[in-house]
Amino acid sequence: MGSALTTKKLVIIHPGSKHLRIGRASDVNPHTILHAIARPRRKNGPLHRDPVLIPTVVLSKENKVLVDETYQSMRGTLQSCLRSDGTPRPATSVQQVATSNKQCTPIQGSISKLQLVTKSEVEDYIIGDQVLYVHPMDQFNVHFPFRHGDLNIHSGVGGSLSSVLADLETIWGHCIVNLLEIPKSELKHYRAVLVIPDIYNRLFLKELVSLLLTHLGFGGCFLLQDHVAATFGAGLGAACVVDLGDQKTSVSCVEDALSQRATRIRLDYGGSDITQSFHYLLQRAGFPYKECQPQHPLDGALLTRIKEGYCHLNLDFCGLRDVNFVVERPGVSTLRYHVKVGDELLLAPLGLFNTEVFALTGQDKRGQGQANASGDPEDPHDANYLRETSRRAHKEALENQSASAASMDTAENSTNTGGQGEEDLVVDSLAADAAPDDQPQQQLLYSLDQAILHSIERCSSDEMKRRMYSCILLVGGGAKFEGLSTWLHNRLLLQIPFQFRPEQTEIIVGPKEMDPSMVAWKGAAIMSCLESAQELWIRPAEWKKIGVRLLRERAPFYW
Repeated sequence: MGSALTTKKLVIIHPGSKHLRIGRASDVNPHTILHAIARPRRKNGPLHRDPVLIPTVVLSKENKVLVDETYQSMRGTLQSCLRSDGTPRPATSVQQVATSNKQCTPIQGSISKLQLVTKSEVEDYIIGDQVLYVHPMDQFNVHFPFRHGDLNIHSGVGGSLSSVLADLETIWGHCIVNLLEIPKSELKHYRAVLVIPDIYNRLFLKELVSLLLTHLGFGGCFLLQDHVAATFGAGLGAACVVDLGDQKTSVSCVEDALSQRATRIRLDYGGSDITQSFHYLLQRAGFPYKECQPQHPLDGALLTRIKEGYCHLNLDFCGLRDVNFVVERPGVSTLRYHVKVGDELLLAPLGLFNTEVFALTGQDKRGQGQANASGDPEDPHDANYLRETSRRAHKEALENQSASAASMDTAENSTNTGGQGEEDLVVDSLAADAAPDDQPQQQLLYSLDQAILHSIERCSSDEMKRRMYSCILLVGGGAKFEGLSTWLHNRLLLQIPFQFRPEQTEIIVGPKEMDPSMVAWKGAAIMSCLESAQELWIRPAEWKKIGVRLLRERAPFYW
């Protein structure tokens, strides 16, 4: 199964809130495109545009004071930091940066050859990076099928589950035909691995399997959680995985290819929030490109490029630094800016450790864990049934402890399926993982270091906690800030409980010189070729016949 021929027949799909990564298991790297679709608006129909960047909100007076005070205290921290050679680190002030940018005037270049996409050129839809260039005056509906790491269901046009699935079918189908050059009629000879979020919605997963097998027509598929895939990509047996995405940050502890349910946390902030706070800081420091509108797709993309190219957490880089960028709009001269930026380059990514500043993009951000499963009419042994039978078994065991073996038998018989009793009890202990004690913590918006501590704290044994503290894997596009791992390491060392301190805490970014945003995709490609993965495949005929129950039997995670 691991032969070159078969890896060419495996398609790995890793969808994200901003980017889609898709390719054959045999490819060195996947194709990465903007995970978006634009369709011409129907005549007099409603208009809907998902923004490229998470939009900012109007801050109340109290919140504005909170954000500014937090930044002020972060500046104080930077001022008291030392460089790696032990010398004090000179900090920059807002005034210093603003003064040096007063003289900045852009250099005019030639007329841009950039072309916007107009309605007349589009038959049905536009996909990927071209979506950034749709003509603002032409009425296109723009949809990102994923937001905050899950399906983008909303009440606007194109926000129903069926519309989102139709968009996914179009985007993925387009990429398979045009980027991977596989004709749709040939897909029955191919299999797909879909990388899913570690915190998932069972109904959505059921629909996504139907999308792959029934609508796109793959000859087989299986689902793999992104954090588990990341450990395969990094070649680690156990790790606390931290995924810094565009709109969400997620943490969970993975051991032996299983994501420990109680340890999963998803936080509603990511790279997009850092970009918006970076723009806020630049504005305060006299940013010369005053016309910049983050809600405009091209400006949003420009700010993201500047952030990715210049922001960092390396204390040895200090003072004013040159930042160069070009503003290009169709039909007008390009403008080349040379601006000075100071500690703003560190303050933006430091928001990960001071999440109060993310009030800029809304107050409704929360941490969340894996919710208990709701029932599924197609699945007679769904979570409700398992919870009830196992609760009954548990009650009988308590009432008659002397005959505990007999009460286990009763549980087994009550399921009417031979040998199901043990599984009931296992599932109930899993349900207990997400017991009511999860609820209050879900209201908290943890900083990155707090989220890691909270996740590891929920491991089932002290030995496992020690293992997780010894190996933390950072993946996702947001993990690329230089110096992030050192900063995180120093924060964690101060807080790891004494009894769980490992000999050393290793924070891994870009394992095997891999791009952190590709690690999960790569891991899914590796896993799909393993001998042990052969029993995971779900075929179209059995999916049609048995349906969602197959996921309980085959999914490489607790269903």
